[in-house]
Amino acid sequence: AGGITQVRECVGLFLRLAKSTGVPIILVGHVTKSGDVAGPRTVEHMVDCVLYLEGGSLVGTGRGSGGGVSSLRIIRAAKNRFGSSEEVGVYEMEGRRGGRLVPVSDPSSFFLSTRLDDADSEGCAISVVLEGIRSMTVEVQALVAWSAGSGAYGGRRIVDGISASRLLLILAVLQKRYGISFFKRDVYVNVVGGMNLGKGSKGGGGSDLAVAVAVVSSLTGIPIRSDTAFVGECGLLGELRPVHSLEKRIGEARRMGFSRIVTPLSGRKKGSRGNSFGPREVSADGIKQIMCDNVLDAINYGLVKKLPTVNTISGPKLKRPKKTKSASSYDDENHVKLSMREDPAAAMSEFDIIIDDEEDNFFE
Repeated sequence: AGGITQVRECVGLFLRLAKSTGVPIILVGHVTKSGDVAGPRTVEHMVDCVLYLEGGSLVGTGRGSGGGVSSLRIIRAAKNRFGSSEEVGVYEMEGRRGGRLVPVSDPSSFFLSTRLDDADSEGCAISVVLEGIRSMTVEVQALVAWSAGSGAYGGRRIVDGISASRLLLILAVLQKRYGISFFKRDVYVNVVGGMNLGKGSKGGGGSDLAVAVAVVSSLTGIPIRSDTAFVGECGLLGELRPVHSLEKRIGEARRMGFSRIVTPLSGRKKGSRGNSFGPREVSADGIKQIMCDNVLDAINYGLVKKLPTVNTISGPKLKRPKKTKSASSYDDENHVKLSMREDPAAAMSEFDIIIDDEEDNFFE
């Protein structure tokens, strides 16, 4: 504790000591709730390198996040006068060796060590993310279940490893653009291994497609292909936006043994009316790259079975059966429709409206 003058003088003393003796000096501090170094910014300006050691607890960025414990530790450089600030270090805390940090030379294998490679799993998607200049594969798991709430309660959204606001954006895009509703359903999303995809310099946007595929798979009960990885950022219009270092991510997926990877469409080409020509497939070096320009096409290529859709004015929507009319919905004598007060469900059966209840079927 101390004022700006005191902090500047103390740090300057350590700085002169390090320069005169050639001995590196490490100053350990703590961070605020917003994630910045506590105290005056003078400290960050005077030192040569600012490192953040993250990990310990699985920190979700929204309310209701889990509070598990992870052995993963990540060192990020916010400032580095002797090298790139995009470098990251991945370590594992091993209690068997007195709590020492052991470097993880292959983070991708570390995150996928408990995954069943040959099993198509429901709600489990693989994303290739970029942490600094290092690409790695992570497993994104999702669970969609009926909510126990009543009335207008729309369901809980609980995350571990991604931003809660990012999940809400993805769910909103799926509902608005493709008619995939998560109303009255609890949605849980977890990044296996303790990786926080919202902390990197790229903000975790490259994992949007994997999250979308995982939640749709859990909602519909259709498994995800185990040989497929996903890369892409979801736009508000339902388009799949490009990400940084795509070739490096494809190379990492190939190294981890994936034969297919779904990516955004590079070099967009439009038709005469602004419509794209659809997905394209390119095979090179033992991996098939499937380039899609919208989220729905990417989801269909990732699932073992395509979603049934119907074309509407605003684009393709998830196809659901209409409500059937019951015999009691009409008066037998003059076929007059019953009032909403007498039978609301029967009164609404005439309209082409999707009603979310436990009897909804996603497929005919």
